[in-house]
Order: sequence, then structure tokens, then C-alpha cells
Amino acid sequence: MKQASLIEKALQSEKAYKQMTSGIYTFVVAQSAKKKQIKKLIENQFSVKVKKVNMAKFAPKRKRIAKSRKTTAVGGGKKAIVYLREGQEIAMFMPKRTEKNKKQQLKGVKEKETEQVSAEGKEL
Repeated sequence: MKQASLIEKALQSEKAYKQMTSGIYTFVVAQSAKKKQIKKLIENQFSVKVKKVNMAKFAPKRKRIAKSRKTTAVGGGKKAIVYLREGQEIAMFMPKRTEKNKKQQLKGVKEKETEQVSAEGKEL
């Protein structure tokens, strides 16, 4: 199997996005993929150093087809959880900051900086 076809896609979920900030990336990979192959492929493709790779299989979900009243299996596969060395990131997969998020972060900082003052004008 070609190395480029080992990684099918990056897993996009809320948990995966939270982990990306700490250098942990999750990819859906081919069933035949091995840890060493994934490590080598990620290092070559994204020019980063991989600390370790964990693999996990996930079961397919059952989906009901209304017209025939039967169920079918959807999804399932294998995922690779890739840990990068400290200070390294894959810029392509990092969550983007929107203007709204930036404003909320700045607002939180300003609220912390302001001093609390009582009704009489004295500091608390």
C-alpha cells in the first residue's frame, strides 16, 4: 500500500480540536497501517518530530433505514493519535481564531485588570 494513502483524513471533533493545542493530532488511517509507518509519514509530510503514536480501532455505528426497516453498519475503522514533540505543531490543522473569539479573550483580560470600587469611591 502506498504511504500517501495510509492517512485517510484528520479527525475533526471537539475533543480533537482541544488536543491540538497541546500537540496531539488524531487521524483516521487505513486498517493495515502500522505505528512506524504513520510516524514516518507524518514526519516526512509535515516536517515535524513525532514523540509517539497510539492506535485505536472504533466500531461502526448502526443506522436504521426507514423504508425497508433494516439496519446497516456505517463508519468504523482505525485511528492514529499522534503526539508531537514540545513546541511543534501542524499549522494546517490548528483551529483558527475568529474576531469574535479574540474580542472575548480581550474582554476577559480587561475585566480582570479593572479594580473594584465601592459606591463611595473607595477601593475594595
